[in-house]
Amino acid sequence: MSASAPRADGTRTDTRARPAHPMSEPAHETAIRWAVGTLMATTPAPAREAEAILSAAAARAGLPEAALAAAMRQASRGVPVPARAERALRQAVQAARTATTTAPPPSGPYLVPLRADAEKALGRYFEDCLRLQAAPADADARRAFEDSLFTLCVLMGRPSAAAALHEAIQYTEG
Repeated sequence: MSASAPRADGTRTDTRARPAHPMSEPAHETAIRWAVGTLMATTPAPAREAEAILSAAAARAGLPEAALAAAMRQASRGVPVPARAERALRQAVQAARTATTTAPPPSGPYLVPLRADAEKALGRYFEDCLRLQAAPADADARRAFEDSLFTLCVLMGRPSAAAALHEAIQYTEG
């Protein structure tokens, strides 16, 4: 099936649906994407966890997610955030960072990555983290960050992002 239509001059016009222009996106959606990207980079957490952190913080503060996201964006510009929103966000981030998993402890001999591979993955993670912090709403930056975070989790054999990051740093320093 063709996705183009003929024009009078003999050329064809592409009729496929195009994504909406970023400026046509509602402001609250932009703020939420920005807040999720910021939480991904600062926690560290994949997008799904960052969205859960935003939802939990909004519920704790008694605010809609869009209002909390807008407050986070304003805070990055120096505007004070309501104390309850800041407290709720800190509690949600802390809860995500300290969440325990019930993974069995490693037993017996297990494989460890080459130090060079761990350093390369860690370097890529920090580059992607900086890129995401510079443009929190950028979908490509979010994907790259999640990919590098996932690579660290697999490489270090840890189920959580924070544990994998900690393990990689300890491994490359020691």
